Amino acid sequence: MAADHPADGEPTKRPARVALLSRIVAASAPAMERLRALGVDIAIDLPGHQALGGDVERWHKVMSDVDVLVVGLQPVDRALLAAAPRLRYVLRIGTGLDNVDVEAAAEHGVRVEALAGLNAAAVAEYAFGLLMAAARRIPEADASMRAGQWTRLPGRHLGGRTLGLVGYGEIGRRLVPMARGFGMRVLVHRRSGGPFAEPGVRPVPLDELLAASDYVSLHVPLTAGTRHLIGARELALVKPGAVLVNTARGEVVDERALAAALDSGRLGAAALDVFGQEPPHPGHPLLARRNVVLSPHNGGYSDLVMEETAAAAVDAIAAALAGAAPAPPP
Repeated sequence: MAADHPADGEPTKRPARVALLSRIVAASAPAMERLRALGVDIAIDLPGHQALGGDVERWHKVMSDVDVLVVGLQPVDRALLAAAPRLRYVLRIGTGLDNVDVEAAAEHGVRVEALAGLNAAAVAEYAFGLLMAAARRIPEADASMRAGQWTRLPGRHLGGRTLGLVGYGEIGRRLVPMARGFGMRVLVHRRSGGPFAEPGVRPVPLDELLAASDYVSLHVPLTAGTRHLIGARELALVKPGAVLVNTARGEVVDERALAAALDSGRLGAAALDVFGQEPPHPGHPLLARRNVVLSPHNGGYSDLVMEETAAAAVDAIAAALAGAAPAPPP
C-alpha cells in the first residue's frame, strides 16, 4: 500500500501514513502503542486537524500522501477523495456512513468501513440515562441546588408508562430490558416489515407509536428517508406531555418544529445528544430551554466501549495495511 519510486526505478518502502482523526483511538495508550509497532506515520491527528481551522486547501494538502484515513463524524467528500490519490482505506469510528461519500470512494478505489455495533451498549445506556434525566428533571434539580435553592421539582414516572422505540437495531433492542426493568411497556416502529417475534414488544406504525408513547427514543440511521422523520406533523401526533430522546442523528428531527412543540407544551421535554449542526451555534433555538437536556454527542463514550473500539480500530487498520479484510468486531 505504501511504496515510493525513486529515480532509479527501484521501489522503496515508506511508512504507511495515517490521518488519525479519532479521539477514541488517540486516547488509548495500548492502541497507540500498537500503531507505533506497525511502523505507521501519523500524518495528522485530531488536534492537528482542528488547528487547520477549516482551511480546506491545507487539509487537502495533508491528505495528498495519506494511505489510511480514520474519522469520526468528519466529512469525507468527493473533493477530499480526489485530493488524496494514495488513499486506499477509510475507517469510520462509530455507526453509520452518512458523513462519507461512499459512491465517490468506490470510484477512487477506496475501501470504506465502519465499526458498527461496538458502541451499541454504551449508546443504549446513555439513551436511557437521558430519558431518566429528562423525565425526572435531574439537570434542573442539580442547577437549582448549585444556585443555592432547595426546589423540589415534580417529574414524570416511568413505571406503567409506554416507551416507543423508533428503529429497532442493536441499540433499540438493548433498551428493551432496561425499560422492562422499570415496568414499562414497549412499542417499536421498524423500517423493515419482516417477521417479528419479540415477546412483550409490539411493532406498530410510526403514527400509532407517537400517539401512544409517553417516551419516544430515536434509533434510526440518517438517510434520505429518515431526514426530518420527526417533523411538525409527527410532533402534532405525540401524546401530550411526552418526552423525546434523540441519540441517533440530529437531522432525523426538524429542530424548529421540535422547539415549537416544546413551547406549545405539546411535548413535555426532550433529551438530545445529537444536533443538525455540531456543535450547535450559540443562538440555537433549543439551547436556552429548561425542558431540554443537552449532551455533546457523548453516547458512545464509555470507558469499556472506548477501549474495545480503539482495539478494533487498530485491528482494522493493520488488516487494511496488510491488504486483508479486517476481522469482525468481537
